[in-house]
Amino acid sequence: MIITGKRIITGDGKTIMEGGALYLKNGLIEDIGPVNDLVAKHPEDEIADYGESSILPGLIDMHVHISASQAHIDRDAATPYTIGYNALDFAQRALKSGVTTLRDVSSADSVCQSIIYSKLRGLVDNVPRILHSNLAVCATGGHGWFGMGCRQADGEDEIRKAVREQIRAGAHWIKIMSSHRTDGVSEYTQEELNAATDEARRHKKKTAVHASIQPSLEFAINAGFDTIEHGTDLTLAQIKRMKEKGIAWVPTLLVHHTTLERTQKVLDEKGKLNERQQETYDLYKHSVAVFKKNFKPYAETGVMIVSGTDMIYDNGALVAGELALMSDYGMDNLSVIASGTSVCAKVLGMEGQIGILAKGAAADILIVEGNPAENIKALSDVRAVYFDGKLVN
Repeated sequence: MIITGKRIITGDGKTIMEGGALYLKNGLIEDIGPVNDLVAKHPEDEIADYGESSILPGLIDMHVHISASQAHIDRDAATPYTIGYNALDFAQRALKSGVTTLRDVSSADSVCQSIIYSKLRGLVDNVPRILHSNLAVCATGGHGWFGMGCRQADGEDEIRKAVREQIRAGAHWIKIMSSHRTDGVSEYTQEELNAATDEARRHKKKTAVHASIQPSLEFAINAGFDTIEHGTDLTLAQIKRMKEKGIAWVPTLLVHHTTLERTQKVLDEKGKLNERQQETYDLYKHSVAVFKKNFKPYAETGVMIVSGTDMIYDNGALVAGELALMSDYGMDNLSVIASGTSVCAKVLGMEGQIGILAKGAAADILIVEGNPAENIKALSDVRAVYFDGKLVN
């Protein structure tokens, strides 16, 4: 099959092919080049011409919690079955929005692995590629201990055991919760975080850490996690150390903006906030201000920045919204697109396999109206999605 359109944006952060085409076979991109050349090589193949549209790699969301969709379930109806159905709905909505790979960084026990298994057995369809950490590991009573899909563990030996349990459950990554967001306390010691990364590396697993504040950010960098999630109060010196050590930053800008906007709406309507709402408002007002100030100079260091939404797929193409904020904050659009595609693939250890339109890569393709190289918001105007070379219904 040949796919063509106005332009191909390969996802490498620099390349745009005008009038190019892709030749798909057996779920892979077998060839890429001028449309006339590919038609001449494969005259009998079907041609899907998307006219003035732009063709890009499928997007990647590096920070989701697919079972967080259980928040939409009435408490009395919340069972492992309804949570599973809602998680499946989350994944399918993501794919339809152009997100062909998800990294889940803590959900209900076994829900991600169950969806992966069901897909392999042909029991479910239209599900993106899912990589996951199963349960996150947190300190007793620490961040996320209640309702976020966490395994509480304290001390180096217990943390090592918790890491092994997640690997036994099929985890591709290990996720650690190192702190809450406002109290200035690292809920794990340096030694405990070191144990977590050491145990994961012994089993050839990569590691992600929830860290927003000091000193947990400093501890996380010292421990050598592969990704730092949120990182609100990172300093420029720490960002430079992350670049040197190959640690990627997943800022999750969208969830901060969206939560602030929702809380601001409550304040505007009621004129006041309760204690919990006020804490949320102050937290996200701070984080949005910090991101607006720091994002561009931090990006200019060359640290790897990747897209992660930390949100539920019930209101549109959310990775597109995350990338739009990166653009608003001053990153050029081709680099922004790379942050949602090829840079993610590199962090996942799948460079050249996904997140790129190139020979031999998976035929995960997003087709949008307009030109996101000029207007990043075009990523939200989805015309078609292909996953493993098949058009998504």
